[in-house]
Amino acid sequence: MVGLCRWATLHWIRYKQIETPKTLDLSLAPRGAGSWRTGPDGPVGPDGLRLPSQIWGAVGLFREREDAQRAFDNPAAFIPKLDQVEEAWHALLMPIAHRGASNQLDIERPGLFLEPWPDDPGGPLVVLTTAGFDLGPDFDPARVKDFRFNVDKARAFLATADGNMMRQTFTPPIRGLDGYTSTVWRDDKAMMAAAYGPGEHRTQIERYKAEHTADRTSFSRFRPLATSGQWEGRCPVEAAKAAAQEQA
Repeated sequence: MVGLCRWATLHWIRYKQIETPKTLDLSLAPRGAGSWRTGPDGPVGPDGLRLPSQIWGAVGLFREREDAQRAFDNPAAFIPKLDQVEEAWHALLMPIAHRGASNQLDIERPGLFLEPWPDDPGGPLVVLTTAGFDLGPDFDPARVKDFRFNVDKARAFLATADGNMMRQTFTPPIRGLDGYTSTVWRDDKAMMAAAYGPGEHRTQIERYKAEHTADRTSFSRFRPLATSGQWEGRCPVEAAKAAAQEQA
C-alpha cells in the first residue's frame, strides 16, 4: 500500500460506440499511480454494477506531482482507444479537503486515501464522492442496486442546481471496487447550497445516515490546476470560471 496521495487526475471519455470490459484493455494504468479506477457511466444493472456505455470515467491517485503531471500530459498511454472517442476531458487535481473511507489504496482495508494541501488557491471546485459495499456473507446485490439507483436520482437533481457545470458517475466493472461520482462547480458556495440544501441530494444523505444504505462513503474536494479537452462541447472548468465572472 502506498502512502496517502496528494494529487489526482480525472478523466471523462465518450467513445463513438458502447464499450465493454471485453473491448477495452483495462489492464493499463498510469505509471506511479497509487490507485487507478475506471468504469462505465451506464444505467444500473440487475447486479448493481453499471452496464456498458459510450461514457467511461477514471480517476488516478498519486503521491508525487510529477507522476500526476505525466498522466495528465499523456492520457493516451493508459486510456484505451483514446484515439477513437467523440470527446474526452482531463483534469489535474489538487485535494483541499477529504473525509470518509474507501478502498482506493487497499481493497482489504478501506480508509482515507488523500492528504489534502493546507493552502487553498480557490476558484472552481471539483468534488469526488465514493461509495462501497463489503462482500461478506450478507452481501445483497439489491442493496447495491438501490443505492446506485438513488445516486442517479441525486445526480439528476444536481444537474438542475445553480452553479453545477457537469457531472458523471462511474463504477469499476469488478465487484468490490468502490466507484466515483464526479462533479464540477462554479464555486464552493454553489456546491454547498445544492448538496446540503433542500432537494434530492440532501434526501439521500439523510437516508444514508438513517438506513446505512452503503457500507462506506468518502467526500473529497479539489481545485483543478490544469485541464485539457472538452465535455459536451466545452471545458467544465472554463465554463465555471465564466459563470463566476458573470456573478462578480
